[in-house]
Amino acid sequence: MNGRFSRLEFGSREQPSPTAAGLHAADKSLEGTLKRSADHYLAQADRANRRGEFESALQFFTRGLREDRSRVVAWVGQVQMLVELGEYAEARLWSDKALEVFRSNGDLLAAKSRACLRLGDGRAAQVCSDASVQATGTSPLRWSARGEVLLPRDAARARDCFEKSLAEPAADWFDRIVIARIYLFHDKPAAGLEFAAQAVGMVPAEPYAWTIRAKCLLDVRDTAKAEECCRRALELEPRFAAALTLLNDVEERSSTGLFNRLKGWLRG
Repeated sequence: MNGRFSRLEFGSREQPSPTAAGLHAADKSLEGTLKRSADHYLAQADRANRRGEFESALQFFTRGLREDRSRVVAWVGQVQMLVELGEYAEARLWSDKALEVFRSNGDLLAAKSRACLRLGDGRAAQVCSDASVQATGTSPLRWSARGEVLLPRDAARARDCFEKSLAEPAADWFDRIVIARIYLFHDKPAAGLEFAAQAVGMVPAEPYAWTIRAKCLLDVRDTAKAEECCRRALELEPRFAAALTLLNDVEERSSTGLFNRLKGWLRG
């Protein structure tokens, strides 16, 4: 397989190896540093994910897994980050390998359902989602993934699943961001805006929440408010990369819109 996982090393080990071509460089950069525990790397992965830094989060999940291969949360995290990075085939492959060890794990099945859906395999996505909610335990991920699987054909049922994900005891502001991003991916920014606004209301000091709200506003063509949200994120963290990148898009969209209005006025 081409791409990040073209050199996966499975061999005869009991569990699939997290070694991948695209992650060797990250390991080399960490050589010589103080050895950390799996908990340390998983905490770093979670922090990076909550800032929209998916590549860094993937690397930290991988490092955590190499310290403790029994941590299913690291396997799930890897699949989730691959989905966010748009590497859907790799995400599906990785979830299959993890499920060989953690059979019928609900969170792995939920993560796989998202990869299948984005690959265009709706039937496999539905099967995985059904199995995920029937598996032992529950989590916000299982319901948000089910909501995404249902979204293309039944927006009302999808919304119910999203609400169920937020009713889970472990749910917090970031689960609202996850839902907003799902709506954005499926070109439904107005619906996503509601959840992004909820997240901002819960954690007004989180620049990533403001950035996702700005993205929703930009996609509903409210460039003025989108710019306000980007600048608010940058007030909180002046070098926040996601907000800086989005602000460039907002300014470009604003200048394009102004140019088109002027052109229309001149023609008139």
